[in-house]
Amino acid sequence: MNRPLLALFLAASASVPGLAQSGLEERARWLDSLGLPYNAHWTPPGESKPWKMDCSNTVRWLHRETHGSLLPRTSSDQYLFFRERGRFRRAGTNPNHLMRELRRGDLLFWEHTYRPQRKPPITHVMVYLGRDPAGRMWMAGSQGRQGVGVHEFRPKMRMGGYNWFLWFRREGRFIGYARP
Repeated sequence: MNRPLLALFLAASASVPGLAQSGLEERARWLDSLGLPYNAHWTPPGESKPWKMDCSNTVRWLHRETHGSLLPRTSSDQYLFFRERGRFRRAGTNPNHLMRELRRGDLLFWEHTYRPQRKPPITHVMVYLGRDPAGRMWMAGSQGRQGVGVHEFRPKMRMGGYNWFLWFRREGRFIGYARP
């Protein structure tokens, strides 16, 4: 995680209209301050059993805390939940269009970040937080070596992946977003 960039975003986000509404950014910042690694077992305040803080459970907790409802458990099921309700939007190839379309709180979905055991091959989810004054986009959730927290969102960046046949590699890629 790039701490100087994160600090700049968090400091600037308080002055960006609408970014800190409903506490999403504050909750994401608080989770980031805990230093939880990916897949850590963490007991949320008021809970009696720990949650495994992978990407989908982190998004579930943030969504519950800001929207008051609990999403399905896996990233694939969350994707299906929003797609069936007509709330999923496929990402286009123009990053400027995506920057104009995304809203704070949208769920971001990737496919093939690891070898999927299910269809559709949605394997990763995060929550969009917004842009900083320099135009960088930010998201919250849990991912790989970086753990639970706030991360820079780069839609074109390949994430994870696996060899699906001998030397043929399948790269994880961002595919779209859902608006809760």
